Amino acid sequence: MTRKAEVVSIGRVPPRAPGPRPSGVTRMPVVRGRRPFGARLVREADSVASARGDADTRAWQLIHDDPFERAVTEEEIARVVRSFAARGETPYIEVLRRLVGVDDMSELEARAFFGRIVEHRRVMAQALGRSIHIRVAALDLLTARSPASGQGTRRDSHPIIVTPALLEKAFEVATADAITGLPQRAHFLNLLRHELRQRKRRSVCVAFIDLDGFKRVNDRHGHSRGDDVLRALARSARGSLREGDVLARIGGDEFAVLLLDASPAEADAALIRLRDRFEALTTPLGTSFSAGIAIAALGEPAERVVMRADQAMYRQKRARAALSG
Repeated sequence: MTRKAEVVSIGRVPPRAPGPRPSGVTRMPVVRGRRPFGARLVREADSVASARGDADTRAWQLIHDDPFERAVTEEEIARVVRSFAARGETPYIEVLRRLVGVDDMSELEARAFFGRIVEHRRVMAQALGRSIHIRVAALDLLTARSPASGQGTRRDSHPIIVTPALLEKAFEVATADAITGLPQRAHFLNLLRHELRQRKRRSVCVAFIDLDGFKRVNDRHGHSRGDDVLRALARSARGSLREGDVLARIGGDEFAVLLLDASPAEADAALIRLRDRFEALTTPLGTSFSAGIAIAALGEPAERVVMRADQAMYRQKRARAALSG
């Protein structure tokens, strides 16, 4: 979940040797005009120093021993990526972690997203008529407003303080599903893992949804109409699910719902409301969905919870198929 913004005062502090930082001082990436990324320091108010932990570590790692600091050309950027590939099996995950502090996607997703960053860098360089640092391009892509909103990206002379919370929020927007606008699998799993860590305070329920009749719509009416069906499910969530519930597109015609503090009966009722609304919106096409529910056990991994919900969904799909003859 996105954390609340903290009040900080920004000022210059003398440079110092790498090592443990004094309490109340954290290095944060700053983007300002053409200044090099990470060239400034941010001093936090002492009142929030005790709240720092993982956020401090992540921000520090972004600029300490930065492998992209002198990577100017595409060949130099590719050389950095190859150096990570020589050291591990997930080079693009490591590249994004070191580049912008994001590490919540698979290697395949990370590679595709890095490709978008490189292409965005080319577009920026052509538009501005100068070389653009790869991290500046990454942050510009991450913090750009969604094209679906109809609003352009804000451009002014004010600095952007890039905190881990901002990166997480920007990442959520930048990686939303292009058709439905919903979170995708990587972000959903990240949210689920976060809630599972809070398991002692609340129950966590996952519902897995698979559309019925979706392939028939694509075959008979084309993929454009199939996209309309996907968007209809996203619209159906409004007024059907509770505030705080999260619907995500996992892939293809598969979706997942994260429901907190919900009993199996409450989760089932929410899915019935969602199905009724979805069927009403797609009546001419005759689509519906099957769904399965899993309540997370203490210490259970996120992937395991999703798998159990998926298995429950297939049991319901077979039962619905048997009833329909």
